[in-house]
Amino acid sequence: MDKDACIKQLEDENTRLKKRIAELEGHWACLERHVAELERRLGMNSRNSSKPPSSDMPGVPAAPPKRRRRKRGARKGHSPHLRELLPQERVKKRIVVKPEICPCGGTHLEETDEPPLRHQKVDIPPIQPDVTEYVQPYYRCKDCGLLIHQALPDAVKRQHFGPGVLALVGILTGMLNTSKRKALAVMNEVFSVPMSLGGLSHCEAQLAETLEQPYRETAAFVQAQPVAHADETGWRRGNRRRGWLWTLCCAQAAVFMIHAKRGREALQRGFQG
Repeated sequence: MDKDACIKQLEDENTRLKKRIAELEGHWACLERHVAELERRLGMNSRNSSKPPSSDMPGVPAAPPKRRRRKRGARKGHSPHLRELLPQERVKKRIVVKPEICPCGGTHLEETDEPPLRHQKVDIPPIQPDVTEYVQPYYRCKDCGLLIHQALPDAVKRQHFGPGVLALVGILTGMLNTSKRKALAVMNEVFSVPMSLGGLSHCEAQLAETLEQPYRETAAFVQAQPVAHADETGWRRGNRRRGWLWTLCCAQAAVFMIHAKRGREALQRGFQG
């Protein structure tokens, strides 16, 4: 082999070796990054990541409890907030607890003019609804022999529940956003009011019909003010439906509306009917 051919062969082999070295260096750098990522994951625990403590390996010390910024309880010098006693006219039963013996052992005790200590226990007795029954006796006409009875007034015929029951239904399903079945359980079990889901829905419809006119008047009054504010927040409608609770208010009044949408269309159509 002549000199030029040997040099050419060595140059080609050198080029191949340099290319192979570059490939191995790139592969080595990739392996180093992979090893670093694995070491990082291996060192993660509940103290330096969002992993739960239950995923920690044995031997990992428990994280120290977070130090509270402020100590719980009232501050020094804070005026006490005591439960206010109800007035005497609201007390239905009074029990006087008299001492019989002094801590020193003496039994000769006499009353003083010092105001007594008072302790009140508040309880709710079993609730029994107030039932009004309208009796319609039959009368026989002496002229024709027909049996007749007086028809109920329209206001009584349409209503099965009074204003107290309607107010409770409005609080449960409206203000507290309680489900119909839970509200029904409260009416049946707590207030002993026999009611079905259909009766509960009828109460809601009656409330909506009664409040429709004052609601529209209030909404029109707020919209007519020179300055009014509107805002919305998420509100659950049923088990799986999401809605929005809208409010439109001014300095004198505020109106609320539950709507399925959040945009301007809901605000305009909802409060303007």
